[in-house]
Amino acid sequence: MPVTDTPASPLVAVRSYPDRVLSDRHGYHQLLLGLEGCVELEVSGRSRRVAPGVLVPIPSGDTHHYLAPRDNQTLVVDLPVTWCESLALEEGLTRDARRLSPALMHQARRLVEADPAGLATWLGGALSPPSKTVSEPRLRLLRLLPEIEADLARRWRVRDWAARCHMAEAAFARQFRALTGRSPHAWLLERRLERAETLMVESSASLTEIALACGFGDAAHFSRTFRDRHGLSPRAWRQDQPVATSASRPSR
Repeated sequence: MPVTDTPASPLVAVRSYPDRVLSDRHGYHQLLLGLEGCVELEVSGRSRRVAPGVLVPIPSGDTHHYLAPRDNQTLVVDLPVTWCESLALEEGLTRDARRLSPALMHQARRLVEADPAGLATWLGGALSPPSKTVSEPRLRLLRLLPEIEADLARRWRVRDWAARCHMAEAAFARQFRALTGRSPHAWLLERRLERAETLMVESSASLTEIALACGFGDAAHFSRTFRDRHGLSPRAWRQDQPVATSASRPSR
């Protein structure tokens, strides 16, 4: 049986399985979570029923057979092996099926639209034993992100982020990319530009004030970076937007 190609990043979808026996084997980990109906599954000779609320892991490389005797909806999560390794999720993917809490099931229904960080947060709870919390390095990183976004004017340095998470800078950068899909520098730049765009629309602050409030060294640095992203200057972009709805100045 050929091994299905590995996705470049995590994939989440809701699928309905047919009423006939199918077999598969793939080079990535997979999770099946029952939403409606059920799927009869056999993984490496062990039978499992993917019923509503039941999460069943399928480790990479394991041959599995399945069929659905009636109408069903199943949340399917395809996880690249390297992505799981970078977030220390491997152990949870080797555990047996488990029934998820109502809170995790509620969150699961929104995973199709979630970004990698949101998916990783959910997996930390879904794959952990009831008595175990999310591993500390990942938990610290997830707590750090909103702190950074709340103070974009600060001169943030990646080595300082890594130190807060008690990680080496290289290891931190790998885990950060796995969570967000971006390098730390690229993620920070995106957050700063997005905040600047919001301020240009919602306030009457000058471009220099906005540049400093968003962590750019000066208006010239902001202008160059903005032009690289949008192909036009901040002033020209702002003129094309609706009239500012607030005269407030951004806090720094």
